[in-house]
Amino acid sequence: MCGIAGIFKIDGLDDAFGRQLLIRMNRFQAHRGPDGEGFFMEGPCGLAHRRLAIIDEEGGAQPMFSSDGRYVLIYNGEVYNYLALRAELVELGHSFISESDSEVVLEAFAEWGPSCFDRFNGMWGIAIYDRVEQRLTLCRDHFGIKPLYYALLPGADGSFDNNDSTGFGGLIFSSEIKPIAFSGLVERRPNDRTVYRYLRFRVHDDEADTFFAGISQLTAGQMLQADAQGVRVSSYTTLIDDLRASALASGPDAHIAYSPAATERFLDELHESVRLRLQSDFPVGTALSGGLDSTSVAALINELMEHDKASSNAVGKMQNVFSAVFPNSINDEEQYIDAFVRDHADTVAVHKIIPKAEEFVADFYDFIYTQEMPIISTGPYAQYQVMRMASQTVKVLLDGQGADEMMAGYVPYYFVYLQQLLRRGHYLRFLRESLSSVDKIGRLLWVRFASRLKGKKAWDERSLIDAAFAARFAGERLDVVRDNIKLRLVNDLFLHSIPCILRYEDRNTMRFSLEGRLPFLDKNLVRYVWSVADEAIIKGSWNKRIMRDAMLPYLPKEISARRNKVGFTTPEVEWFGLLKDVFLEIFESESFASRSYFAVDEARRAYRAYYDGTGDATTLVFWRMINIEIWMRTFIDAPLPPTPEEPPHPRGRAKRDMLDPAPPIRV
Repeated sequence: MCGIAGIFKIDGLDDAFGRQLLIRMNRFQAHRGPDGEGFFMEGPCGLAHRRLAIIDEEGGAQPMFSSDGRYVLIYNGEVYNYLALRAELVELGHSFISESDSEVVLEAFAEWGPSCFDRFNGMWGIAIYDRVEQRLTLCRDHFGIKPLYYALLPGADGSFDNNDSTGFGGLIFSSEIKPIAFSGLVERRPNDRTVYRYLRFRVHDDEADTFFAGISQLTAGQMLQADAQGVRVSSYTTLIDDLRASALASGPDAHIAYSPAATERFLDELHESVRLRLQSDFPVGTALSGGLDSTSVAALINELMEHDKASSNAVGKMQNVFSAVFPNSINDEEQYIDAFVRDHADTVAVHKIIPKAEEFVADFYDFIYTQEMPIISTGPYAQYQVMRMASQTVKVLLDGQGADEMMAGYVPYYFVYLQQLLRRGHYLRFLRESLSSVDKIGRLLWVRFASRLKGKKAWDERSLIDAAFAARFAGERLDVVRDNIKLRLVNDLFLHSIPCILRYEDRNTMRFSLEGRLPFLDKNLVRYVWSVADEAIIKGSWNKRIMRDAMLPYLPKEISARRNKVGFTTPEVEWFGLLKDVFLEIFESESFASRSYFAVDEARRAYRAYYDGTGDATTLVFWRMINIEIWMRTFIDAPLPPTPEEPPHPRGRAKRDMLDPAPPIRV
């Protein structure tokens, strides 16, 4: 896990300025790699790397050169099937001088070119420079777990067309946005369309555009190639298309019947995914929320500790689990955490933290700076706190993210499934599922309408957006799938839900130089779930049915039979009450009033009405406005910051200097 950055074919860039630019970019994401740094400059390409050493601390320094010297790699992530790929490459004649997965990635590209990416099972942001063809290739993993941002720069005439290389003035890229936004090469302006979609629909990270005008991201499963012919972005995998095709397939032979055999196969796939993600030369722990997903991961780690000590060696004699708890809050899941720990007292060491509102205030600006772009609630702050605590004990942390979007973990998915049953004419099953799900559906409907029954004024959140600003984007729509459960889940995995969750996860872990791994976002596991009939996802009013059945022998009944879904979040409503004056100061500020995004007077009235009990606008609405305001102050309004000082680190750094000569190219 690392940070990568680079420049390519920038007009008028001399070597001296290029070196200083790479150093500056590296410093803005130094937290991603305190264990080493490296640089490369040759011809039109410059590369910078920050290393968080996880596998082969001595042999994995980057930039790394292929055995023939032709290709140069900088890499952020882990390819978990690297040992199998290494064995295949050895048979093809490749030799290796390190034990790192980085060298396997590089030699795989040398052997198979960009088609190698679809062979990888893991998470990554990769940059590879071909010194012969002078071609830069960037790539992001199948799910977009690891980030990769870029900006295309205009040429001397001020504009460019990717199909006409004469107008292309260069490219700049990095693992985070700060190195690009603070490079001095890109004008810092908000992307108003993204801001509108965030305020209006509560969406973000669902497309290549970011909140910064001119800064884009590679989306899941994409690669970018840049050379003398221009810039091309394409997909290297058919994963998303395959999952959508499976979701649309019908008939008795379209999917594997849900059965005990299917459940056993699911368990094998999940077990293998967890096993692969324990590979590390440094301590590994687990984020434990108390829900079904993270507890399943922790339980399978315990199983490996007992029966496969070689695979679980990095865990140690005790599995360290890290949890955020909120005593006396409706968000608290401590009883479920304790239920799991109780059953594994000899092999699990639990570390708990209680995030508090006053701590949130103290961390507020660092948290916003860490996330780089607005988020939909204060929920990720609980994760921020957990990651800070975990980084004191372990260097790698497994997490349960992804299972909700893979197996319908949220109540609204029930409505999608019921609509699907009606559309397909499964009326008897529709009736059975409706009756057995009445507790979940009824609870959601009550929450939605309770405030109106109390006579509160219904605030239309559109009224809080400036009318002129909204008129610019009147044609924007957010379309969601309402009657195909797997198709809806595909969109949430790759568009509407997981991308933003992955950004939260990446920033919160890397802020504290911690590697986060997600066993549920394994391409083999996801493909298998989609190959099984929909009953594996929802059956008898139970979502995640295949996982619940598979994990029955491993989990306390309190967890496997839970009907309520809390989510990894903060007690936001309670915190808003405690932070009323802090947030009021933001709403009353001159800078808030100066923004073109908000209907300022209406927003202030709605905020006051929320606290005096006469309005039903939610904290989610207010948070979005607060977050936009503080994000603007931090990233848009503030002057360009100086290059940060190199942070201290207790271990020496492995450094590959940009002045070291590159190895010769052997043809």
